[in-house]
Amino acid sequence: DAKYVDAYQKLGETNLKLGEAQKAFRAYSIVAELEPANIEAQLKLATFLMLAKKHEDAGKKVELVLHREPDNIDALLLRGGLYSLENNFLEAEATFNKVLMIDSRQIPAYIGLSGVLAARGKREEAEIALQKAVDIEPAALKTRLALFNFYLRGERLDRAETLIREIVADNPENAGVHVVMGNFYSRLAQPDPAEAAYLKAIEIDPANIRPRLILATFYAAGGNKEKTLETYFQALEIEPDNIQVRHSLAEYYVSQGDVDEAQKQIAKILEKRSNYFPARMLKGELLVKNREFEAALSLFDRLIVEEPGSARAYYLKGLAHFGLGDTNLAGTTLAKAVEIDPAFVNARLLLAEIYLRKRDFTLAQ
Repeated sequence: DAKYVDAYQKLGETNLKLGEAQKAFRAYSIVAELEPANIEAQLKLATFLMLAKKHEDAGKKVELVLHREPDNIDALLLRGGLYSLENNFLEAEATFNKVLMIDSRQIPAYIGLSGVLAARGKREEAEIALQKAVDIEPAALKTRLALFNFYLRGERLDRAETLIREIVADNPENAGVHVVMGNFYSRLAQPDPAEAAYLKAIEIDPANIRPRLILATFYAAGGNKEKTLETYFQALEIEPDNIQVRHSLAEYYVSQGDVDEAQKQIAKILEKRSNYFPARMLKGELLVKNREFEAALSLFDRLIVEEPGSARAYYLKGLAHFGLGDTNLAGTTLAKAVEIDPAFVNARLLLAEIYLRKRDFTLAQ
C-alpha cells in the first residue's frame, strides 16, 4: 500500500536509528504529504531543515504546527531555536519564556534561554537559567554539559575544569564525556591529559568511530604523522566503508601534500557515493592544486548549482579563474564567496590581491 502512512512513519523512525538522515527525511516528507496534519512528521521535517540551515523552510513547518496547536512545546522550542540562529534574541527569549509559562520544568527551554541571555550580554541571568535546569535534574548529563560549555565560553576555565572532572567521575563509562574532557585539555594546549582522555574513550567504546576521528585530528594538529595515520587506519579496520573517516583521511593527505594518496581515498568515497558533495569539493581542490583549471571550473559549476550557498565552492572556482589569468572572473567569483561568508579570510586576501593588481587601492584596503 503506497499510501500506508504508518509504514512511512516507522520507516522514518528506523532510518533515524540507522543514522540514514536523507532516507528518514524522504520518509517523513511522504508522511507530511499524505497526512499534512501529522504533527510529528512536520516537526521532524522542521528539525531536518533547521540542521540543513534552511531556516525559512523550517520556520514554515513550525508555524504550520503552531497554527494548529499554539502551545505545542516542541514547536515552540524549535521556533525559539530558529530565532536564536537568526540572532533575533528578543523574540527567542520571549518564545522560551512562553514555554516555561506552559511548563516550568522544561529543561531545553532553560538551556535555550541561557544561550539567548548570554548572547545579549546578560551572563549572570544566563547562569541562573542554566542552574535552574540543573536543579530540576541534578544528574542530567546534557544540562551539566551545557553549564560546562557556558563556563568555557566565558573563559571561566577553573570552574569548567572542576565541572568536567565531576561529570567524568559521575559517568566513568560514558565515552562521550571523556571526549569532552579531551577537547577541553586540547584547547588548553595540555596534550598529555587530552590524549589520555581520548584513549580512555576508545577503551570504553572501541567500536565507536568518533573518538578515533577526534584523536586522529588531535595527532595531526600536533604534527605526529605516524600516529595520525595509524589512528585513521584503525578506524577503517572497524568500518572500511565509513565515508567520514575516508574523507577526513583524504583531507589529511591534502594537508601533507600527498596528492596521490588523497586521490585514492576520494576515489573510494565516490565509488560508494558518487554524489557525496564534500569529496567532490576536495576533488576540485586537488584539480586546482594540479593546475587542471578547466576541469576544476567544470566541476565547481556543477557543485554551485547543487549548493549555491557554498562559499568554499566559489572561492575554489575563483582560484581556478585566477590560475587561468582571468582576474575579472576571479574577482567576481571571490566577491560572491565573501558575500556568502564575510569571515572567509583567504577569499578576502586573494580578492585584495586582485584589486591591488588593478591598482584599485580603496577596494583592496
